[in-house]
Amino acid sequence: MTRLFNPARLALAPALIAGYLITPLAAFAADDQLGTVIVTGSRGSEARTVTSSPAPIDVIDGTQLEKTGANDLRTALQKTLPSFSQRPSGSSNDSIARPYSLRGLNGSNILVLVNGKRRHNSAVINLDSTSAYGTNPVDLDMLPISAIDHIEVLRDGASAQYGSDAIAGVINIILKQHDNGGSLSTQYGEYYEGDGGTLRQTLNKGLPLGADGGFLNLSLDARSQQTAVRSREATGNLYFPGDPRNDSADREVQKNGLPKVKSYNAAYNAELPIGDDLTLYSFSTFSQRDARGGQNYRRPNSTNIIPEIYPDGTAPFYTLEETDYQAAAGAKGSLASWNWDLSSTFGRDKAQAGADETLNASLGPTSPTRFDTYTNYFDQWTNNLDVTRAFEVGLAKPLQVSWGAEHRHERYKTESDDPLSYINGGYIYPSGPLAGQPAAVGAQGAITLTPEDAGQASRNSYAGYVDLGINPTEQLFIGVAGRFEKYDDSAGNTTSGKLTARYDFTPTFAVRGTLSNGFRAPSLSQSVYAQTSNQYTTVNGVAQFVEAKTLRVDSPLAQALGAEDLQPEKSRNISLGLTWQPLPQMSVTLDAYQIEIRDRIALTGFLSGAGVNDALIAYGYKPGYRLKYFTNAADTTTRGVDLVTDYKVDYGRFGRVKYGVGFNYNKTVIDDIKGTPAALTAAGNNLQLFDRVAQGYLTNANPKTKLILSADWQIERFSINAAVTRYDKVVANDVNPQYDATYGAKWLTDVEVGYAVTDNLDLAVGANNLFNVKADNSGYPAGDINGFPLFGSISPFNPYGGFWYARVAYNF
Repeated sequence: MTRLFNPARLALAPALIAGYLITPLAAFAADDQLGTVIVTGSRGSEARTVTSSPAPIDVIDGTQLEKTGANDLRTALQKTLPSFSQRPSGSSNDSIARPYSLRGLNGSNILVLVNGKRRHNSAVINLDSTSAYGTNPVDLDMLPISAIDHIEVLRDGASAQYGSDAIAGVINIILKQHDNGGSLSTQYGEYYEGDGGTLRQTLNKGLPLGADGGFLNLSLDARSQQTAVRSREATGNLYFPGDPRNDSADREVQKNGLPKVKSYNAAYNAELPIGDDLTLYSFSTFSQRDARGGQNYRRPNSTNIIPEIYPDGTAPFYTLEETDYQAAAGAKGSLASWNWDLSSTFGRDKAQAGADETLNASLGPTSPTRFDTYTNYFDQWTNNLDVTRAFEVGLAKPLQVSWGAEHRHERYKTESDDPLSYINGGYIYPSGPLAGQPAAVGAQGAITLTPEDAGQASRNSYAGYVDLGINPTEQLFIGVAGRFEKYDDSAGNTTSGKLTARYDFTPTFAVRGTLSNGFRAPSLSQSVYAQTSNQYTTVNGVAQFVEAKTLRVDSPLAQALGAEDLQPEKSRNISLGLTWQPLPQMSVTLDAYQIEIRDRIALTGFLSGAGVNDALIAYGYKPGYRLKYFTNAADTTTRGVDLVTDYKVDYGRFGRVKYGVGFNYNKTVIDDIKGTPAALTAAGNNLQLFDRVAQGYLTNANPKTKLILSADWQIERFSINAAVTRYDKVVANDVNPQYDATYGAKWLTDVEVGYAVTDNLDLAVGANNLFNVKADNSGYPAGDINGFPLFGSISPFNPYGGFWYARVAYNF
């Protein structure tokens, strides 16, 4: 049993909370985040901060991100935001483009902006068992941390202001705008067990542009990550009974774990003023990522293996080569007292998947051992006009009138690559224990697409919005926003609205609340994606190797099994909270929320059995596949609370400390499940469209609570940054409740110590998961003889244990 207050895990807690009990000797200067002006969630010229915002928002500056020691943006956000979660481990796509969530809702319900402009989605589909199952959100790891000035996270529904996807909130990444100076850094670290070594190097440089205060800011991040595996030894016979090699075989054969990754992320951000009323601007990012993730072991005594190629079996590698870029250009200025911004943004993600150290056994001894299996593309072109002006109307403050229009074109395409990865070569074992049996079809450890699976779709959307803000009195702010959006595909038309209010009882205490409805159009990938794979799953506590197919929603087979055109998700969001500044350098925000989502889109559970086999045969497929397709599966309600407290204290000669407490509670319940279509009922086998396993992905796959206690101490040339994080338990549902896998709550401690050698040279050493806490053992399901990973892939924190690192940075 995991104790809530474990002394060994709370070794640093006194240092983290002592400052709350000590009267400060002096105040910090006012140039900190309490006074940072935010741009997300509000329009117009009135300066708003975290504590004066009418909606809950967090601000994380680039320095905070670097001090986490994280090698990617997703992990850095997890370590700084209590409402943000990610799953660091998984298989195939999910080990590389890792799923994440905000307020318990997956990445498809989060809108990501860069400099206030919509970021394109990933072409990679999350296919592992989490709340992100079947989604392709923005890949945050394709952005260089060195380019980021700060990040604003709006924890509120914002579809009326920004459009589709902004149900859980908005992540707005603001790039650096420096016109001089820069930095160069190198960081290396590895896990306590000596693996997973990661080298990260960054460069940032600011340059002046023009003679009127323009800038060009350049950034580059390069990362090389090695593998780490935490698995059991394989048991039983690896070879056929009686083979003496069974007694001396190497049983550490599993390779499923941290993938090998090499990536390059680059960015620029530029502005060029032209006179007093016009500024031209542009920004862009470019990323290249090559990844190689280990898959489950295939034994030499199975029909998955050809002994002439792999006499000892093989653990294949899933490979992914990805190219991603975004480019934006625009102009902003003032005309007749209206401030305007006109922009165009294009983004593309291309992902080519494959497999290595594998084979298609049905091709026999001549099978290749490496395949390129499919290529996905996602393109997005967005054009925006935003206009705002303040009107004096005789009230406490001017009426802020904002309006705008947006056109967005999206295209998603999947291509089948090497036909040798999926064809049936018809090989029959000629001799030995398998004589007369057919070999398995398809590349092992791969996701394959046949020409029938390949497809593409595109659409346009057109939107207009109005956003009004007014202070009837000095204490009361009211905001009203509305948006109409039209899609030229089955998503149709939608209207969203938002009402915001804030009342300041005193200069330091206020209450705030929002009421809104929102939407998320079905992603194009969810409408056209299809694939075939060999995978392990656990049913009734038994590990099984299965052949699985995800069907296109519009395919004849899916339609015969009850699939229908996808409809948009619709949401209703209520938030009520308070802000309080009991001391000049202390802020407290507390916000409760409820998010109702109707027609949530998800993959069905596995569909199999005699009736499904009959349908497979009728439509020209071999029987035995376990099938899935996307559907509007369920209605859910998510309720929760966010608490964020910051306190900054100056202890004179003992330095300055920034204390932080962040807490999130969220719980998702399923209100209604779509009825099982008649076609599935007729197929027998008691098939459920959305079974207990799939339900668990929505309700149990994210921690219901997360607590972060932090302290950042600056004393002369030294700095010490420490954080203790508690992750609540998570549960992986089985079709049978008695086989549910529960992974208990854990405390993790991160520490970094820095020293400024000179005004330009900084050194730092640190440890993430200082005390080497591991996720609970994933159990030992019956049939697991291949040595599954020791720790559950559903774990909300890195399961590979403690990680040390060292960093050197030169500022110029």
